[in-house]
Amino acid sequence: MSIEHSILAVISFRPSTGYDIKAEFEHKTASLYWGISYGSLYPKLKKLEEDGFITTIEEETEGRKRKLYELTGKGWKELDKWLEQPPSPPAVKDELFMKMAAWHNAADPSILAGHLSLRKKATEEMLQNVKEWKQNDFSMIDSVGMIAVKYAELKLETELNWLSESIEAILKNHLPAAKDPRGLQKKLLERRSKAMGLEGEEQDDENRHISAIKE
Repeated sequence: MSIEHSILAVISFRPSTGYDIKAEFEHKTASLYWGISYGSLYPKLKKLEEDGFITTIEEETEGRKRKLYELTGKGWKELDKWLEQPPSPPAVKDELFMKMAAWHNAADPSILAGHLSLRKKATEEMLQNVKEWKQNDFSMIDSVGMIAVKYAELKLETELNWLSESIEAILKNHLPAAKDPRGLQKKLLERRSKAMGLEGEEQDDENRHISAIKE
């Protein structure tokens, strides 16, 4: 999904100001769908306008004029073309799971439980936002969109269950059996111990050198 197509999709909901579009992308629930950065929003809007996909219109509200972006016929055709194309697989980038994959027996399990607890709090807040999003008096969600929102709810509820179970398993040391056919965990700890031991020796040498200079 390109940034440009995402912008066209948002404008299709209603003619929007740049601030309106930015607000949609920065909404807490947006990360469930967009997953990309919109720091270059205004240059993208300018390029879309230059290419004829959107146009600007003026609206006067309470004596103030606002510039709104609206799709042109070319823009609607491009949006329809994008809707017909098969979607790309989701790109997963989650630091929590990378940390869990790299966790080792010498690391403090209570720290990992803390990471999971923070994620649990964030997921609970996200789920609450999704539920409020369905009921607010501002957002437009059509019937097909509601199916996508249902997926978001189920995904977050499943994540909450997994987080609760994982935190309990870590704190009570009721972890599942590991899989390590090549004995890499033992080798990892040996390499870690050796490297950190050498660093300790280097630090001791440096401390002795500093002491000798002072004397």
